[in-house]
Amino acid sequence: MIVSSSNDNTIDLWNVESGKLLKQFKGHSSRVMRAKFSPDGKFIISCSLDDTIRIWNIETGLEWKILKEHSHHVNDIKYLPDGQTIVSCSSDNTIRLWNVESGERVQILEGHSQAVRCVDVSQNGNIIASGSTDCTIRIWG
Repeated sequence: MIVSSSNDNTIDLWNVESGKLLKQFKGHSSRVMRAKFSPDGKFIISCSLDDTIRIWNIETGLEWKILKEHSHHVNDIKYLPDGQTIVSCSSDNTIRLWNVESGERVQILEGHSQAVRCVDVSQNGNIIASGSTDCTIRIWG
């Protein structure tokens, strides 16, 4: 399977071999910027220009949680390797870490002076890198 995000506010789950659409996830009210599988393959996380992060149950196709704390577009998301933490970045100039189970924010990383466009996580989950329109890349450890 492969997952894709779309300008039509949806997330699509595809069968790679047949090319057929398996499921479509609807709930965002604006363009979906990213969609990613959880490490265990049971969930999809998505982020959107509607300022939210959503966690979807692949089996049921239903929204499991909505994370709403960013005050502007959410541009990128990643699972940490433990599968229990999500990192997100936003046009509100912040990076946030979230507990998947509770849906609560556990940390805010501040330092960029403009929109944060992308985040990545080291293989062991101890380092986060972020890129911003302020022309900097920051390393958080």
